[in-house]
Amino acid sequence: MQSQPSSSLTANYSSNTFDDYKVHEVDKTNFIKSGRQWYGEVFDTELTQNFTFSFPNIDLTTPAYVKSNLIARSFSPSNFRMTYGNQLVFQQNVTAVGTSYTDDYAKENISNTTFTPVGNDITLTLTYYPTTSTSVGYLNYIEVNARRNLTMSGTQMGFRDKLSVAPGNVTQFNFSAGSNVQVWDVTDPVNVYKQEYGSGTSFTLPTDELREFIAFDGAGFFFPAPAGSIANQNLHASAQMDMVILSHPNFISEANRLAEFHRNNSNLDVIVVTPDQVYNEFSSGAKDIIGVRDFLKMFYDRATTPEELPKYLLLFGDGSYDNKGVSSSNTNFILTYQSLNSISLVGSYVSDDFYGFLDDNEGDWDDGGAADLLDIGIGRFPVKTLSEATAVVNKTIDYATPGTFSDATLCADGNTSSLGDWRNTICFVADDEDGALHLDQSNNLANFLSSTQPVYNLDKIYIDAYSQVSTPGGQRYPTVNEAITRRVEKGALIVNYTGHGGETGWTGERILDNAMVQSWNNVRKLPLFITATCEFSRYDDPGRTSAGELVLINSEAGGIALMTTTRLVYANQNAVLNNLMVRSLFDPALVTRPRLGDAYVLTKNDGIVLTGGINPRNFSLLGDPAIMLAYPEHQVVTTQINGAPIVADADTLTAFSKVTISGEVQSGGQKLTSFSGIIYPTVYDKKENVSTLSNDPSSPLRTFTLQKNILYKGKASVTNGDFSFTFIVPKDIAYQIGRGRISYYAHNGDADANGFYDSLMIGGTSTTAITDVEGPSVKLYLNDEKFVFGGTTDENPKIYALIADSNGVNTVGNGIGHDITAQIDGKAEEIYVLNDYYESDLDSYQSGKILYPLSGLPEGRHTLKFKVWDIYNNSSEAYTEFVVAESATLALNHVLNYPNPFTTKTSFFFEHNRPCNSLDVQVQVFTVSGKLIKTINRTIACEGYRVDDLDWDGRDDFGDPIGRGVYVYRLKIRDSDGMTAEKYEKLVVLK
Repeated sequence: MQSQPSSSLTANYSSNTFDDYKVHEVDKTNFIKSGRQWYGEVFDTELTQNFTFSFPNIDLTTPAYVKSNLIARSFSPSNFRMTYGNQLVFQQNVTAVGTSYTDDYAKENISNTTFTPVGNDITLTLTYYPTTSTSVGYLNYIEVNARRNLTMSGTQMGFRDKLSVAPGNVTQFNFSAGSNVQVWDVTDPVNVYKQEYGSGTSFTLPTDELREFIAFDGAGFFFPAPAGSIANQNLHASAQMDMVILSHPNFISEANRLAEFHRNNSNLDVIVVTPDQVYNEFSSGAKDIIGVRDFLKMFYDRATTPEELPKYLLLFGDGSYDNKGVSSSNTNFILTYQSLNSISLVGSYVSDDFYGFLDDNEGDWDDGGAADLLDIGIGRFPVKTLSEATAVVNKTIDYATPGTFSDATLCADGNTSSLGDWRNTICFVADDEDGALHLDQSNNLANFLSSTQPVYNLDKIYIDAYSQVSTPGGQRYPTVNEAITRRVEKGALIVNYTGHGGETGWTGERILDNAMVQSWNNVRKLPLFITATCEFSRYDDPGRTSAGELVLINSEAGGIALMTTTRLVYANQNAVLNNLMVRSLFDPALVTRPRLGDAYVLTKNDGIVLTGGINPRNFSLLGDPAIMLAYPEHQVVTTQINGAPIVADADTLTAFSKVTISGEVQSGGQKLTSFSGIIYPTVYDKKENVSTLSNDPSSPLRTFTLQKNILYKGKASVTNGDFSFTFIVPKDIAYQIGRGRISYYAHNGDADANGFYDSLMIGGTSTTAITDVEGPSVKLYLNDEKFVFGGTTDENPKIYALIADSNGVNTVGNGIGHDITAQIDGKAEEIYVLNDYYESDLDSYQSGKILYPLSGLPEGRHTLKFKVWDIYNNSSEAYTEFVVAESATLALNHVLNYPNPFTTKTSFFFEHNRPCNSLDVQVQVFTVSGKLIKTINRTIACEGYRVDDLDWDGRDDFGDPIGRGVYVYRLKIRDSDGMTAEKYEKLVVLK
């Protein structure tokens, strides 16, 4: 260490005292669970508290300074008083808080004042004077500054003298200390000097700026606490990366699995690091979010071309507002950036954007949100456990991988592949009231998308267009709950919500809540959720898992990602961000489709420019920023109608006319001859106007368009890029002539394509229609074709109907009473419209099936009435009954063997309530005296609720035929959870 001699300059200031300071601050409470500010002592039942500060060798001739930050939550003005002995130091008034939800939670006041000390120990008494029974005071901090004589005290002592500072000043520090005391000049922490004395223990130095010293006698050194061994590492030597995954060690295996997927499938260079590895090299081991940003900036600054720039950051772990670790139950796996404000629900925020400010001079972020722009796409997996991490990684990889396509069945539901015509649908959901503000914003965005991306089918769930129901818990929209669930389970590329919301769901009428999210079953048909609503996806409260988080971490359902909100936000600014995100996802100017992180960057940066403030910071991307929406890859075009090439004045399709549509799958305008697979055409009638119901005084009438009436939904073969399909136009079209629409989705098990044709003229009636007075044939089951009348199910069976008609099935929904319907227990409120669930058989318009999931049926016997119409409006009905056995217990019913009596062979039958599960089945046959003669053990994969293929040849365990007579058998089943059920029956052998 270098020595610093005492200056030979003549001193013009003599320092005999110095400034010392003490601070009292404890972190106990964060009022709104947001922001960096924590507060300490509570003044409620204990209104007076004492705080003592010790200043050895205090200068009693100089006033001391005290600064305090005091807070009160009181609906009328209240005040604090601080006293020192008999001195009143200050009386600090605190204004009242407001009664609005958006008002500050509490009000604070900062006081600066002086008092005269009378001894080395200063005890300050702070008293809160409430004005109502609910008034509560809080202390943030107390700072005390006092002058001390420049006399050594203790084994170490820091000192400085602000009075010594002035331009050209030279100060003689008259330090009273033993000869064994050293003084170091620590003004510059990286250039420390051992100070040499001049005369005695005094020394002289220029003091143009404040100098900081530490004196010590060597008898009481501080020692660093051992942190343990740290493995060698060298992140600085890392090659340029496209993507950084910052993973908590608990989830590192899943982070590596996802990284490997992106390396192999996304052509991205990916590095996986833990926070501690980054802190070790970029923040001296301290847990500091800036260390992570500096790590990213290393890649950013080293890039010599745009291709070398880092592009994506995935924060793999949940975050918390409690970065300090105050709470023992904290789950802060990956640090969050918190605003300074911790008392305003509209002024406090959390944002992962801070990680992505990589340009020089960025990141000095005030509570206004600043105007810094993102340089990297950032997403977060808010997972708390390894199982949640595994689920989210599985969903992400499955979403980006075609998988093995299969038609929907009871158990598979087509869910072995992410392919499907759900990729053609974008759903808009809008809240009511507020002068139809939310509906207007949503519909404007829908209209924009309809005009710029007409290939997509738009579903609109505007809740004021549905009937509102008054319940003891308030107003509700049960049909909207059902519509949202059905849409999610059928799948959509995007679900876009505009309106009021919170951490537990959407709207005051609870059109979406946690229970709904957890009940969904839409695995591999996962939408991107865009939610222009308040704090739907707050991820930094360890005490609550928000509905938005559940959407992502739900292992069997939910969404692939969310562009979503984490704090209170405002509608008009939300609309701007919502529009920007949708435009970014479908920007025709982009050469390639954007990944979610790319769209996020464009949205955030444009949003900051257009709206400013903190509102854009309250939007976060939950999900993998490096994945791309499931945009179909190729194009489908219509080439012929009824054998004639497409022309502007093509013939009008009339009711009862037989139509053949031909087309091809293309890539870049050329037929894709290598494409052979299946195409799913959906033919829509003309657009119709739908009016809202003005359910509330602040919900004015609105009319919007929907194109939802399906004339035909089929399935046809694609061979070498070519396809054709035939159908008969139903009677229930809207007869005015206008433009219908064909929507196409095709796949070959690996790649897919979509397209549309909206110049299809529909209207009028055919003059050559045949006579048809016979309704469709119907075979009605629950779950599968093994079902029998009165059979057992669980509480979530599926209606399974096989339908055939020589002219086709009516799915239009335009004629009154001509819907395909199912009615449970004869209740009007339990009628389900199943038009959208009808799917034609391959290359046939004359037969098809319906598979419709029911849910939450109560235990007991139920009836099911099914009605269907053909395109001539001839109807047919089917009826069955079933018994629900709740899945909380394993049910075993209708145990029998057939034939009985038998001679050489019989089969055992039974029903249960464990569909889509494997059952261990044991049949034991006994003589009437109780002797066991035969045991049969089988594991059966059950798709439905009935087993009918357990055969026995009438021989005992030794292979010998058993004799004529009556026997008893026990049939026992065990499910995958270890639950068992058994029943005894009799059988008769004839010889």
